[in-house]
Amino acid sequence: MLRTRRKLGFTLLVAALTLGVAEGVASVGEMVWPLMPARPLPLPGEAACMPDCMPGVATLPQPPSGLPRGIPMAPHGRRAWALAPNTQMVETNVAVRVNALALRGPNLGPKSADELRILTLGDSSVFGFGVDEDKVFSSVAARALAKNFDRPVTPVIGATPGYTSVQALDTLADVGAIVKPDVVVIATLWSDVFSTEVPLIRAQGQTHPSAVYRVTIRLLSPFLSAPTVAWLDGDVGASGLGRQARVGVDAYRRTISALVAAAQALGAQPVLMVLPAPIDLDATPVPPLIAQYRQVLAQQAASAGLLLIDGPRVFKELSATNADFFDQVHPSSSGHKILGEALAQGLIRDGRLN
Repeated sequence: MLRTRRKLGFTLLVAALTLGVAEGVASVGEMVWPLMPARPLPLPGEAACMPDCMPGVATLPQPPSGLPRGIPMAPHGRRAWALAPNTQMVETNVAVRVNALALRGPNLGPKSADELRILTLGDSSVFGFGVDEDKVFSSVAARALAKNFDRPVTPVIGATPGYTSVQALDTLADVGAIVKPDVVVIATLWSDVFSTEVPLIRAQGQTHPSAVYRVTIRLLSPFLSAPTVAWLDGDVGASGLGRQARVGVDAYRRTISALVAAAQALGAQPVLMVLPAPIDLDATPVPPLIAQYRQVLAQQAASAGLLLIDGPRVFKELSATNADFFDQVHPSSSGHKILGEALAQGLIRDGRLN
């Protein structure tokens, strides 16, 4: 009996020491992991597909050469950061030009008498993450409207990656009088809801305590089946996760109202847009917090008699798929085409631009 206990105790000691060494090695591995070359994201149809792989990635254009990579942001007083004016760079495989107003696109000349201008406000989903300038939804809508009204329609991308509704409001205050928009599309959402810190691996809303577990999941991820599109725990700034959204629901409601008022003060027609996400295309329920923010947009549109572009509804009606997205929030070029056509059709039916 004593010998058996000793063997059991020795076995447990060896197991504990082995686990301890494994945790130590895994912890060191996590620290040097960022220094390792990044694996290319597998494309749809390959046997190995990362869990966050989306079919839309296959439509990313080949990156152009001769331009610096990434978007250099310039410090900005009240907006915290802004695109560096009068620059060109490559962002997510596409060439991006920034005009003198620190907005994506060409410089704006004097507005002609018969010209219509559409200013869009939001974050990277509106800016056109991974989408060429002429394929961003505002450009798609502008071409359709120009054809319908037989007059020039200029799209002005006022969105900046990472911008919340508060930063969008400041953007409108900074450039609105210069742009002189006829339509202001308010499509701020994801950067308001998401928290700034997103752990990679979570368990019950907390970072998983085991480094071995975290490293094992990352190593095995290429061989795991791609899950049904869903929201990763921790992406949304819900109070239950020990975080708060960057802009709370009440502040978001006030800011959307202020954006509408600011657009109207410029003589422009405010249009509210609810951005879609892949989660709208499957049976997974939309997280309650997301629904609250979307409801703010719908209620504001209803109470003020504004045009609402309901992206989730449009995508469902047109049988959109995950190929219309690059990831969990960013529409691909085909997704932008759907949004742009919906915006143009909505404005034409609305009749206020006639």
